[in-house]
Amino acid sequence: MAGVVCIRDGERPHLFYKLHVYHGRKSEPKTFSWIDHRDLIVATHQQLGARRVWCWDNLNVHIVRQPPFGS
Repeated sequence: MAGVVCIRDGERPHLFYKLHVYHGRKSEPKTFSWIDHRDLIVATHQQLGARRVWCWDNLNVHIVRQPPFGS
């Protein structure tokens, strides 16, 4: 599950989420892809029509190892 909580002063919070169900099929991905996350972000933007600030947690799938400087 990937989720977004949107809070705006004076309004009730909004929760947007996307579920990923893995059925154990050979060609099926086990986790969300970057496209799934992108689609959730786009859907959130379209629904709210407002500026957003994204706060990512420190889950390892959100961290990409950067190549050494100068490589």
